Amino acid sequence: MVDQLAIGRSAAAARMWSEAYSRLVSADQLAPLGADDLETLAFTSYMIGREGEMVEFLERAHHAHLDTGSLPAASRAAIWIGINLALRGEMGPSSGWFGRARRLVERHGEPCAEQGYLLVPVLLGQAMSGDHESAIATASEAIDIGEQFEEPDLVALAVHEQGRALVRMGRVDEGLKLLDEAMVAVTSDGLTPLVTGIITAA
Repeated sequence: MVDQLAIGRSAAAARMWSEAYSRLVSADQLAPLGADDLETLAFTSYMIGREGEMVEFLERAHHAHLDTGSLPAASRAAIWIGINLALRGEMGPSSGWFGRARRLVERHGEPCAEQGYLLVPVLLGQAMSGDHESAIATASEAIDIGEQFEEPDLVALAVHEQGRALVRMGRVDEGLKLLDEAMVAVTSDGLTPLVTGIITAA
């Protein structure tokens, strides 16, 4: 168990996704993984095209965080589930997970990075409806929260969506500068695989 888990963690850190997946799954079969390792396995699953399993592992991580009373961490797992489902067009279940995440943040009752992550579906919805001015403003708010809590994933996502909104409004030069900034974050800021995939695929 220890060897499989250690090797799986190392492989994930080295972005050896197939190796990390097989090792972490083997470790999980021997003894259920903890919340953090389940999240690693979830993102590893995403990177090898097993998106359904990603949601499954994130759900387990979500409940594991709840069991330990870690409300912000449980909220974040719910947010990632919601984002993944939204990207797959499953808007009903996605909305449900975002709602759960929002309630957990409210129960937590203190400023946290998850408040910024909850703005991501808001700005995506604004962009999809063509309300680009609102999307730019919401992205700015998310960037501020991301910088406050030192969350490169959140900052990169918000910068990327802000850049896309500017391009759609015809402010191409401004927008492209932000898109370039987001791509720099992909290569230098150690973003999680899901965020890297979202930014590079757009």
